[in-house]
Amino acid sequence: MGPWSAGPYHTGYYACPFPLEDAPVVGFPIQSSPPSAQKCNLVTTLSPSDRLHHILHSFKHFSWDNPELSPAAIRVAKEVLRFIAKPDRQYECEEFSGVWREEFETIVEFIEDNHNFGLKPRLTYIDSDSTLIVEMPSAVHDAPLTALHSVFTCFLKNLPFDRASINTNVLGNIEASDSLAPDLRVSLQNMRDVAAEVTIPIIGETVFSQHTDVLMDKLQDALDADPSLKMIIMAVVTESQRYSSPAKESPSRMAFMRDGSVRSAKDFISATNVLPTLDAPVIVEGHMWSLVESVTFKVWVRGDEAIDLESCDPDFMAEGTLYPVDNMDPVIDMIQKGVNILREQIISMALAIDPDVDSAALRDPTIKFCVRKDDIITKIAGAMHETAYRRYSAWYAKASKALKRKSAFEQLQPTIGPPATNTRAKTRTKAKQRVPVGVSHVSVRLLRRKET
Repeated sequence: MGPWSAGPYHTGYYACPFPLEDAPVVGFPIQSSPPSAQKCNLVTTLSPSDRLHHILHSFKHFSWDNPELSPAAIRVAKEVLRFIAKPDRQYECEEFSGVWREEFETIVEFIEDNHNFGLKPRLTYIDSDSTLIVEMPSAVHDAPLTALHSVFTCFLKNLPFDRASINTNVLGNIEASDSLAPDLRVSLQNMRDVAAEVTIPIIGETVFSQHTDVLMDKLQDALDADPSLKMIIMAVVTESQRYSSPAKESPSRMAFMRDGSVRSAKDFISATNVLPTLDAPVIVEGHMWSLVESVTFKVWVRGDEAIDLESCDPDFMAEGTLYPVDNMDPVIDMIQKGVNILREQIISMALAIDPDVDSAALRDPTIKFCVRKDDIITKIAGAMHETAYRRYSAWYAKASKALKRKSAFEQLQPTIGPPATNTRAKTRTKAKQRVPVGVSHVSVRLLRRKET
């Protein structure tokens, strides 16, 4: 479990929730008894630090209104909420181990019923090892499968089936199981059968700047929940180096702080002086905000048995690189194989509803599923610039607020000048040094009075 910034709640005190790099934190007492229940509708214009303050403060109300919550559930929830609201995060994914299902459900209830975060947290719970995966997807995260989303939508639109009888959807971030909301989900629904369930033949997931083992855990959990999955698509986008914000006292940081206010997206992006391409890093004021190192895909298709994520059988699994070297042909072929299975599944459903349906029209070879690799590259390159700006704006909000509060704190301190001169003490010291042996200090003081 990764490190989190210190939370704003302390025993008996409600401390300043804003990150201060050098200035001390001043606290003030909180209410000793819980206030009345309230919901917090968080406006999206709040700064990242203010957002964290509001989220944790609202959760405190939530925990007061739900006294059955265990201390462990409250602790886990606060850790998750800090990650969700954390500005300038270096990772978009965090894994929390040892989380019980009740604790997971507490977090979901709070997020869904008590908050308008202005954020899009994605929670995946893996029952088998009590693990909660929390994601805050960036634009780059969504980009690879956004292109495929459009291709699936176009393909299904061109198939001549009765839309009133069969409902097809291509969605993202919609639950595919009790605990998984994939980046891409293709679903079918028989609208003529009251008892028919929504079937999900295809899912897709992207991993960006995180370990692939986390994603593999999610995919395995999806397979365990639905072994009938026909195809799984995995996209892996890797950055050339882990993102980090400008270092303290660096020329980049000082240049941004001299601005006085956050730059607009237009001003920030134009400062790169380069068009969006995968081989051009997003560098502004000498700091690199984003650079993609590689984009790879891996696809599994179901045979007679359930998909095996460990299998390397070329009949049911393919992998390839889109960037920097293009060897995507095996991946495109495997996706096409999965799409053919999807087409046959739609035909079977259509025939079950109406045996007289024109299956030949549904198998028309001119209705193609065309993946344009350039579209995927374009979307990722454009998303690099968007992600870079989001990183910058989140960092700037945090850094500028810390700088302002530090300056305000320093202004409240008394002016430090040279130490006060105590001439009386110095005179006594000199007199003490001149007292002859055998003469008391009292005698010296009496002699001085007589002299005056």
